[in-house]
Amino acid sequence: MEHPIFINTLVASFATLFVYSVLRIVYFVWWRPKSVEKYFRQQGVKGTSYKLLLGDTKDLVQSAMEAWSKPMALTHHIVPRVEPFIHQMVQNYGKICMCWKETTPSLIVADTELMKLVLANKNGHFVRLPSNPLVDLLQMGVISLDGQKWAKRRRVITPAFHFEKLKEMIPAFATSCSNLVERWTKLVSPEGSYELDVSAEFHNVAVDVLSRTVFGSSYEEGKKIFQLQKEQTVLTVEAYQSFYIPGFRFIPTRKNRKRYDLDRGIKTTLRAMIHKKEQAIKNGEFLGNDLLGLLLQCKEQSDSDMTVEDVIEECKLFYFAGQETTANLLTWTLITLSMYPDWQQKARQEVLQICGKGNIPTAENISHLKIVSIYA
Repeated sequence: MEHPIFINTLVASFATLFVYSVLRIVYFVWWRPKSVEKYFRQQGVKGTSYKLLLGDTKDLVQSAMEAWSKPMALTHHIVPRVEPFIHQMVQNYGKICMCWKETTPSLIVADTELMKLVLANKNGHFVRLPSNPLVDLLQMGVISLDGQKWAKRRRVITPAFHFEKLKEMIPAFATSCSNLVERWTKLVSPEGSYELDVSAEFHNVAVDVLSRTVFGSSYEEGKKIFQLQKEQTVLTVEAYQSFYIPGFRFIPTRKNRKRYDLDRGIKTTLRAMIHKKEQAIKNGEFLGNDLLGLLLQCKEQSDSDMTVEDVIEECKLFYFAGQETTANLLTWTLITLSMYPDWQQKARQEVLQICGKGNIPTAENISHLKIVSIYA
């Protein structure tokens, strides 16, 4: 008699677990998103309707690919190019609207006054939404923290970015930029012209600058880290544009193994460099003015709870975020100068007047460049 009872109990347990799992799935992928959508509609917020699992992901990727496939006119109206999907949403549904990233709603606020109100609010903080764990491999350092952890980490690392500390890095900036100018000078033909892709050039110089400012004398090793991060970025973008199935990161697919191998490679290289710096600290040697040395000094402060792993994450963040933003800023600066040749000439004359011809700018020189500061 006991055997059939056990079987019946086991079947009932599995049936209950199955029904519970189905209800949970229905709740998360349909009932909750539709309830949120209904709530926003009642508040007068318009937007796209929720689509099962994918949301607006497909439309977002498609609009981006379409916008990026077309040549861009020389204009400051860059939103349709940079964020084509959001631009289209605002055009269709107004300055306050909503869209969907898979099962998560996103509220779009394009009203400047409301933006000021939200950003000036000191009563709370922005909480990071749960994201694709495969994307989290590139969400590191202080931007991955919330609340008091974020505030404390920011307070600890802020001194590393004070103006006086940045002034000490100017020689590293100057070395990289001088090498670039020298290379360009050699490329120019006797006729005085040469065509090249400045975006690619600025990506290379950004890597060189960051390698020197983050890792100092170990900048060649820093370049190796960048190459690993570059490969990791391609795989992360691919993961971001696809729907994540819970638990998929644990499946040893070829791309998953590659993602984690790259992450381990970056951390192993950084850990070795940090160990080398820590040995220098123990020996009383000068750490240099690079970011890695400054972060290790922050780590040694009495009120700091930073670990070696935290230092690794901050270096990864600075290196990854700084490379793309610096290269894009420099590229757009040249485009803007080409749109206004008269201001380009004024900026050139200002540099020659304050810095002199062929001289490396100092921190004091830079503070007097009023016209150049409009562009940079």
